[in-house]
Amino acid sequence: MLPHYVDPGKMAEQSAQLVLRTPLAAFKRLREVTLGDAGEVSVQLKFHRDARGVPNVRGVITATVEQTCQRCMNAVTVPLQADVNVFLLNDEVYADRLSEDDDYVVFEDDRLDLLELIEDELIMSLPLVARHEDCQPQAALTVLPEADDEPMPKKENPFRVLAGLKPSDTE
Repeated sequence: MLPHYVDPGKMAEQSAQLVLRTPLAAFKRLREVTLGDAGEVSVQLKFHRDARGVPNVRGVITATVEQTCQRCMNAVTVPLQADVNVFLLNDEVYADRLSEDDDYVVFEDDRLDLLELIEDELIMSLPLVARHEDCQPQAALTVLPEADDEPMPKKENPFRVLAGLKPSDTE
C-alpha cells in the first residue's frame, strides 16, 4: 500500500525505493476527470540526495484511465506515464539553489504528501484533449438551413430614413 505521508529527508538518507501498485480509486482529483476508478497506478520512485545535498525523488508513474473522446463522445482508454524528477524542499528559500528547469515541491513538518505528489504528476500527464486515434465526430447537434429552404427575409436598410432627410441638390 502506498504511504500517504513520508519524511523526504529520511527517505533520501536511506535511498528508499518504492515499487508498488495502488488503486486508482485512491486519487480523488484524478477520478474527477476520468470515467471511473477501475484500475491501478504503478509507482516506481527512488529517493536520494543530489551532489548539493538536496533531497530528490525520481521515477516513473503509470496508469491507464478512461476519459470521454472529444470527437465521438464515447469512452477512450488513455495510457498515462509521468516521468518524475522533483526536488523536495522544506523551505522555499532553498529554491535558489536549483536551476530554473528543476521542479520542486515544498513540504512542511518533515511530511510530504506523497499521494498528492503522485496525483499531481498523473494529472499533468493527461492529454489536453482525449480522443481516439481514428473515430468519427459526433453528428452536429444543430441543423443549419440548406440553400433550398425558405429565403431569408430582406432586411430594411436603416439608413434609408436618413437619405430622406438629406437636402436635395435640385432645389
